[in-house]
Amino acid sequence: MNASHAAFFDRPEAAKLKQILTGPEKIPQYELLSRLEIPAVQAVVWDIEPIIERFDPATRNHAIQSMGALIGDLLTARGFRVARDARGEKRRGRVRKAKFVKSGTIWELPAEPNDGHAEKVAAIMDGIMDRYRNTLAELAK
Repeated sequence: MNASHAAFFDRPEAAKLKQILTGPEKIPQYELLSRLEIPAVQAVVWDIEPIIERFDPATRNHAIQSMGALIGDLLTARGFRVARDARGEKRRGRVRKAKFVKSGTIWELPAEPNDGHAEKVAAIMDGIMDRYRNTLAELAK
């Protein structure tokens, strides 16, 4: 979480939000929603919206982003990562029955601790080097 989002939770009006977001009963809910490919923020939206409704629009938007960052930190610490689509874009989902929080990040557990990504990239690079060795050598001259 960046310094701006962390500082938001130092404000007196944000203390209740932090308490709601970090409640020990919320972590399993975030994890379950993530496994169902639903934004984790859905677990707290009904608790937080009455609080953020009192904020001015700019503060409300910053609060929503800060809350997302905090939920992200909680899930990242538990091994989750941002889910990405086939083009590598972050996946987001609609938050239901919410007035202010319209969408949220979708989180996932990596398929396996070492998914072999580095090995796949190395194999692709080796193939490129083999195929284009002469071209690369000529370009280097």
